[in-house]
Amino acid sequence: MSSSQRCVLEDFTRCSDSVLWKLMMSFYDRKGVESWSQGIVPHFITCNAFIGRAYAKVLFSFFRDCMHSDAKLPIDASEPLYVVELGAGSGKFTFFILSAMKELAGILDLPLSRIVYVMTDFTWNNLKFWNDHESLRQYFECGLLDIAIFDAVNDESIRLQHSGVVITQDTLGNPICVIANYLFDTLCHDIFQVENGELKEGLISVGSRNEYEQDPLDPEIIKRFDNQFLYRAIDDDYYSTSEREDACHFKRILRWYRDFFGESPGGASILLPIGALRALRRLTSFSSGRALVLSGDKGNNNHEQPKPVFRGLMDPHVAVHGSFSVMVNYHAIGLYCTSRSGFVLHDPQEEASLKVSVRSLAFPNLCRSFYDSIISFGPNDFFVMQKSMKEDSQRPALKAIVVLLKLSNWDPDVFYKFRDVILQQVPTCTIKLRNDLCRNLPRVWTQHFLLDKDKDVAFEVGRLYYGLRMYQKAIQFYRTSIQFSGEHHVTFHNMGLCHYSLDQLDSAMKNFNRALLLKSDYAKARAWQQKLLREQHYEAPLL
Repeated sequence: MSSSQRCVLEDFTRCSDSVLWKLMMSFYDRKGVESWSQGIVPHFITCNAFIGRAYAKVLFSFFRDCMHSDAKLPIDASEPLYVVELGAGSGKFTFFILSAMKELAGILDLPLSRIVYVMTDFTWNNLKFWNDHESLRQYFECGLLDIAIFDAVNDESIRLQHSGVVITQDTLGNPICVIANYLFDTLCHDIFQVENGELKEGLISVGSRNEYEQDPLDPEIIKRFDNQFLYRAIDDDYYSTSEREDACHFKRILRWYRDFFGESPGGASILLPIGALRALRRLTSFSSGRALVLSGDKGNNNHEQPKPVFRGLMDPHVAVHGSFSVMVNYHAIGLYCTSRSGFVLHDPQEEASLKVSVRSLAFPNLCRSFYDSIISFGPNDFFVMQKSMKEDSQRPALKAIVVLLKLSNWDPDVFYKFRDVILQQVPTCTIKLRNDLCRNLPRVWTQHFLLDKDKDVAFEVGRLYYGLRMYQKAIQFYRTSIQFSGEHHVTFHNMGLCHYSLDQLDSAMKNFNRALLLKSDYAKARAWQQKLLREQHYEAPLL
């Protein structure tokens, strides 16, 4: 493509100042919750019951360490303890971690009523969705949950919408806990290279493959990116004027990379997550530097990894998936935290779509819980396991699926993925296995967070209960399906079958009639209606 055909949205500029990130915010502001409900942005890996429980265990272990009389970061039980989630998006992860916290509350010395979990995002569209969501209502009402507009990179305070509390610098009596899942990869980054011992900054010119763009913040431009990069030499005082509060820490980081990769053949390419570092500085200042930060994202934490991670001179990869993202350099975040006298725990697994890191002081319960819940078998391992079972050419055995469901904490999305395989095998499974499944099926629904209305979990639970000949329970879930996902001719037809099996013929006929009102040519409901007419001499309704 010739340069004349490229629409230049911005000439070469420092990456963190680029229009790139304005396009990112425009995407999430304009799309709102549809970014997740319509599957535009992948999210299952960080929005499931397994990771919610894993994070809750890590948080509670940190709280236990802080409750000791000789704790390095003591908790004042008379003061609220804030857990702030950055970029909460759809709110689905929040629901899972709050559910897990409620279940685990009995093992915590600190009353759950002293904890305030704060969902934050930069767009009002998401806050309205959370406020109106039925699954979050109980947590709002008991005071465990609050919400706030907060731009993690730029805002200086957090104003809670329900309580009216304003969190600013040095206002918190307790350490602050910060959760950031799939956020740091979307905050602004800077680009650097080390070549022959020389440090260079990377400048970006954002462009589109279209010759002309009417709206420079149209999120559709992301699909048409045609970005160019330019590199020029700098010294390690690069941030001395723009990031004065952290200039000394950033200088150490840049010097470390220059020294480490200075003699490397082929050089090195480094992304610095400057947006994440700004957010961490601001958030930790709310509690005078006392903080726990728990983050999961796609990224790298090992500077020794070969190409194409650090070694070699290359332009950064911008992954487009509706929106876009880049790889998070957790190694640099670790250098920043240790420069500030912090402590870092990384999941050392290298072959992982999700890297989880925690930053705080070395507390025994925290370290043990991080090993058990994140490293030994963690969120990425669970994601790989369920994905492999789903994609396996050999149909998994029902016994293995039930084990996976138990491991997932009866996650509704996992159930939905395997619903047909479960239904096929249930009629011939052992009584004990059937009992194990039936005993926990209600948990699938209690763990359900309504987001994608096309994914009718209640209907599928009802269908399974029908296959198990548990007709009353099936009717109960079919009614729940109608309540949350709307009327559908198949749902009424299936309820008609349940009532027929219970010898409740009047109710059966009413449901078959309702199915035909919704879809007059639905052959199955018509056949059952005619069968009942023949058997019981019903008069055919006028349709």
